[in-house]
Amino acid sequence: MNRTIAGVAAALGGLAVTAGAASAQNLVVSNARIIVGDGRVIERGSVVVRDGKIVSVGAGVAPASQGAQRIDATGMTVMPGFIDVHRHLIQGQPQQFFAESAATRMRELLESGVTTVQSGGDQAAAIVQLKREVESGAIKGPRILAAGQTTIMASRTEEEVRKAVRDAKASGSDSIAELIYPAAQNPFAPTEQERKNLAWAVDEARKVGIPLQVHAVSPGAMMESVRAGVKKLIHTPHYGWLTDEQAKETAAAGAQVSSCTGFGAPVFGVFNQDNKPTFRDGKPWPEGVLAGEGRGREAGYKPVNARTLFDNGVTLGYCTDTNYNATAALAHELKVLNLVFSPIDLVKIMGPNSAALIDRPDLGTLEPGKLGDLIVLPANPLEGFWNFVGPVVVAKAGVVLVDKRKQLKTVRVLPR
Repeated sequence: MNRTIAGVAAALGGLAVTAGAASAQNLVVSNARIIVGDGRVIERGSVVVRDGKIVSVGAGVAPASQGAQRIDATGMTVMPGFIDVHRHLIQGQPQQFFAESAATRMRELLESGVTTVQSGGDQAAAIVQLKREVESGAIKGPRILAAGQTTIMASRTEEEVRKAVRDAKASGSDSIAELIYPAAQNPFAPTEQERKNLAWAVDEARKVGIPLQVHAVSPGAMMESVRAGVKKLIHTPHYGWLTDEQAKETAAAGAQVSSCTGFGAPVFGVFNQDNKPTFRDGKPWPEGVLAGEGRGREAGYKPVNARTLFDNGVTLGYCTDTNYNATAALAHELKVLNLVFSPIDLVKIMGPNSAALIDRPDLGTLEPGKLGDLIVLPANPLEGFWNFVGPVVVAKAGVVLVDKRKQLKTVRVLPR
């Protein structure tokens, strides 16, 4: 690594989210390197957002726009806001979360560059409440896609399964996330009841129009889910190796997969400061890896299987599947993805692929007509994954919610 991200999260963590100059959804970012997200890179260009949507992206300086906030991004990079398609947002008692930590957790997500996040199966009423509080402005945070918990796989009859799907839709949830299939993941041993429940759930979700996302963490579970008609798969498999043939079948079925590649790799500097490796919940690594096979071999399965899927045409999106500090989670997931993906690949995975996975074609790239979700980074992400970390400006639909340009001097970026 030519540069270091050590200390960036600490240096930026306490900085404030600005509410002021962004009452209007009009924004002009000029003199920036623009990573469009569709493969194009524009040197010294401008992005213009009007009424929350991008109206122009191109080389040169944009003309003055009445009432717009202007940002001079000379020497910096602008790219689409990050999309985390699966993160656990509410932990513990919802009442305590809203009273003590909701505002902080949402601010951390914004400061990491996340402008859209899909919850990972939180308590339904609570995650819908969080979504509404962010939408109303009571809490400043990224756009929330709510996914509530369900009783689908515990159901014993077809009507119970179908009712559970309908109830999820009626609760205001945007999707059904992390439907675990099957309970016995390793060895892969679905029961006949689980197979029936999955088929009924897929059919009912299609009828009522709610995305169904399945947690299938073995090649066998993944392929049975794909053959049952599942289109959204959470977590790259980590029990065994995927074959090219399986990946091609997944692509042909139109199924999409989220990354979560950092699941098996050890986390450092989050749960302790004594250089001891931990699992993502703070338990010792590798023995603390959830239902692991031993010696942390998931750290190898995850990224290699992700690359197999990607190379065979599967839409691979980005997710952290964590609940600890958002900047640390971003850095950890990128570090593992970096084993097998280039920075150019990461732009695709974190932008248009993730937008496709959550069915939001209005996000993921900086193109006219799309929502003005963007971040400004002090360095060039195409030079290394570490430069994706630490945005100094974060805007959602043209509203600047984070502006840390005055604190740039606190960020220590070592020269090559």
